[in-house]
Amino acid sequence: MCGAACRAQAAPSAREDSTVPLPRLAALAACAVLALTACTTPDGATKAHIVKPAEAKLGDTVLAFYLSPDSEAGTSKVENLPAYLVLVQADGSKKLIETSGMREPHIAWSGRGLFFSDDTRDYILGKDGLVSFENKKSSLQQSAFALPDDKGFVAVYNEGFSESDSGYTNQVAVTTSASSQLYQVEGNYYMNALCGGVLNGIATQAGTHLPASADVPGMRSKVDTAAEPELLSQLYPATEGREKVLAWRAAFDAGDHNRHVPCHNGVVTFLSDYADADGKPHMTIVSWDTRTGAYTERPLVDAQRRPITEELFDPETFSQKSYDARAARDGRLEWLAGDGRIMSTDIASGLTEPRFDTGLASGINSSSQAAFTEQSIHLIQETFDGKTPVKIKRFDRATGDLVTEIAVSGLAEQLGLEFNLRSIAVPPGA
Repeated sequence: MCGAACRAQAAPSAREDSTVPLPRLAALAACAVLALTACTTPDGATKAHIVKPAEAKLGDTVLAFYLSPDSEAGTSKVENLPAYLVLVQADGSKKLIETSGMREPHIAWSGRGLFFSDDTRDYILGKDGLVSFENKKSSLQQSAFALPDDKGFVAVYNEGFSESDSGYTNQVAVTTSASSQLYQVEGNYYMNALCGGVLNGIATQAGTHLPASADVPGMRSKVDTAAEPELLSQLYPATEGREKVLAWRAAFDAGDHNRHVPCHNGVVTFLSDYADADGKPHMTIVSWDTRTGAYTERPLVDAQRRPITEELFDPETFSQKSYDARAARDGRLEWLAGDGRIMSTDIASGLTEPRFDTGLASGINSSSQAAFTEQSIHLIQETFDGKTPVKIKRFDRATGDLVTEIAVSGLAEQLGLEFNLRSIAVPPGA
């Protein structure tokens, strides 16, 4: 499996561009010269783990993740490959549910069940079985959230530039136990935050909203006339069937986007690596109030008040960080750094300190993700060698102690290297 994240359908900026590391390219090239069944078709061992939709249940699943074909694999066959939701048991055994596919899929888990989707349907997998609803949409997903009180799920998908090139649209899907509904919003919302029952998005491409930003002082780059400021909008509930523009931020050429970011009392919090209107780089923690549109940000610094990239870690690894909507608590944002350490950033001051080393680093040969709950930090790592099992670790969030460790074997050997480990989810309260 390879972990190169696919980007928007639009041409990305230089900082947003995502390339496949050389070892992954080599693995994919080797795959191309092998028999088709070795690299693009599930073998008998995998088929034995695939469950029929009518027989699928959550059971004792402790963690789920989605495998989807790598859109950068350089083969037209990738477009025709299925994708798989993988249900992991405590002993490392697995069950797979085959779908028609979704590029960069995201999943969400609530008391109602586990939500996932493909380009034609939305699914909710519960203790009693699987339900699905037809919902044809873009095959590139941005995010997925469980709505409060188990009322359903809301997800965002990237539709791309409009045919007239005048706008850029995303799609919002709302899925309940009874149906799925889909509508368009203007803008490309890479980052999303659920504030109570309200979904807000932060766009790096504003589409037809961009001209309006000219009326806000400072919202034009002096060094790159094509660079766009960030746009904050309410995506759900829809306002008269449309998104509601909330505010603009003078952040250009932003190069790192965690798809799901925290929101507390209407304030969205996230890490931001960007250039200001003068082209000066910044690495900050941002708090953006969805009620007033005002935002504050603090530079990320270490205990000696130096920029975190001086001594704390390599700046090239900042984009490999991982955190989610539940990563903030008690005034601090916790996140998994590319070197495998859990970092803790004080939201009010930007002071950043390492908490503990997980041993699951991201780099040219591997990729790791984190999922946070009140009690635990769940980590998963894939290695791009075609043989190393997927590693899963759960740490006590308060103490940093390792609680459980699971190895899920056979996926790369059985499915091939075109498949990426995309999104992970754990049961509520895990």
